[in-house]
Amino acid sequence: MRQLYAKRRSLVLACASVAAGLLLGTVPTASAATAAPELVAAGGSGEPSSGLLSVTARSDSPITAITAHLYASDASNGSGGSGGLEEVATVDDFHLGSGSDTDGRWATTTPLRLAELDTYRVVVDLTDADGDTSSTQSTTGFPYWRTANLLDFEVTPEHPDHSHQEVSVSGRYTVTDPRTGLTAPAADSDVRLITSNWGSPVPLRTDTDGRFTYAYTHTYDGWGLVTPDLDLTPPGQQNGATAYVTPVRSTTRVLLDTDELSTVEGEPVTVSGRAEVMGEDDWEPLAGATVRALWDSDSGAAVTRPVTDSEGRFSGELLMPRSGTAQVRVLGGTYLDASGEEPLRVNVARATSIGSFTVSVGKDSRLTAQGRLYTGESTPSEDDNKVRIRYCADGATGWTTVATVVPGSADPEEGALFQGTFTAPAGQGHYRAEFEGSPNWQAASSESVLVTVP
Repeated sequence: MRQLYAKRRSLVLACASVAAGLLLGTVPTASAATAAPELVAAGGSGEPSSGLLSVTARSDSPITAITAHLYASDASNGSGGSGGLEEVATVDDFHLGSGSDTDGRWATTTPLRLAELDTYRVVVDLTDADGDTSSTQSTTGFPYWRTANLLDFEVTPEHPDHSHQEVSVSGRYTVTDPRTGLTAPAADSDVRLITSNWGSPVPLRTDTDGRFTYAYTHTYDGWGLVTPDLDLTPPGQQNGATAYVTPVRSTTRVLLDTDELSTVEGEPVTVSGRAEVMGEDDWEPLAGATVRALWDSDSGAAVTRPVTDSEGRFSGELLMPRSGTAQVRVLGGTYLDASGEEPLRVNVARATSIGSFTVSVGKDSRLTAQGRLYTGESTPSEDDNKVRIRYCADGATGWTTVATVVPGSADPEEGALFQGTFTAPAGQGHYRAEFEGSPNWQAASSESVLVTVP
């Protein structure tokens, strides 16, 4: 539902120096036993373009006569009264509108038709039933201005959504001039339009009927106001309105091509899938949205933010230093709610190596093989932490496992020592150590060693 509120902006001539005149002392003309009438306020009645004048006054007996004297704003010289210049108008057709004849508000019913727009200085003569009189200058002036009226103001839709992001604004301005009492279209006039995107005002021009139109795409992430402002030469007042545009966010989801990927240390994986948005009846491809795949842990973080194409497809490279689970989601925006997170398991096979591999011949054709397994900063799990000693007669084909050993628990950066003793076939043969690896560890193999068994 549109929320509108009346807006008034007053424009005053730069030369109008009398917004608040001197309050003159009252001059009683009767006996000291009775008090002179007191002027409370005098000024405009209704819109500044109405040409109507009001007076609020009180006295100890009924007020019987009211006469207002109007002077141009530049007539004030600080001495009170008429300032020594000719008055512009004299008004005495006041009628009680509210209150009582001893404490009330009087107003004219016939609009003034003056030659110039101005904020006129007002001096009010009051007479009461006791014969007491006073002559007082009002502390406020009489605004005799044009009024700009905003009509047919419409902003649609006020709740744009993902499928309807364009907002249309229209309205019509009229201007009422108190000098003639006529209301006419504000034809061929400049209008400044503030939109929900919080940018600079948009300059517009009215047509011959005072109408203006504008359309824009709402991109601001949240509610925003839309309000026009007619370029009205002062002095004048604007009666306008403001509409609030609040975007509606749609539900989104992400569909991964796979929920598990594997790679080796130092190589990225490609995260891909499809983003969708809930349309009027069903899920639809979500174009131009940002999808985030994030892996975050105590030991590091990695992220990729691909943007979907026209079919809602996305693809981005994610470089993780080690295995873990990344969370993939559509990021929220002006028209989109963030989707739920979809888990993506990424297995990163870390680099390994085998060094210092030797094979020695003992008694009874027993061989002892030993070496070190290097796995960087951590140790493989119990299921993975195995080294196989392999044998091949010609060093080319037909490798077989002759022993399986478990490396020790030394600092992995120094290499975990492994050792195994086994009976070897007689004669010459080639031996090497192999680490089979796993989704989290790359395989490794030592150089082969030629051994002769007597």
